[in-house]
Amino acid sequence: MWFNKFAGRSCTDCHGESLTEAGQHNRTAKPIAPMAPSVNALRLTDEKKIEKWFLRNCKSTLKRACSLQEKADVLAWLKEQ
Repeated sequence: MWFNKFAGRSCTDCHGESLTEAGQHNRTAKPIAPMAPSVNALRLTDEKKIEKWFLRNCKSTLKRACSLQEKADVLAWLKEQ
């Protein structure tokens, strides 16, 4: 899911191809800390933040909310990075 294009957008557009490196928001140019918990100890530690960003990013990228299964798959994959 992370690398797939949805209506011309993908997660990698802002987060980058390597989850161990910082990304950058396409529109605002705001830096995004690495997504990989192995290099960013703060990733995946706050449930409210996780839900907030899933809501925003899924609607922005997929044009819909992510399903529970999609969220679980992405979180499991991220934890391995």
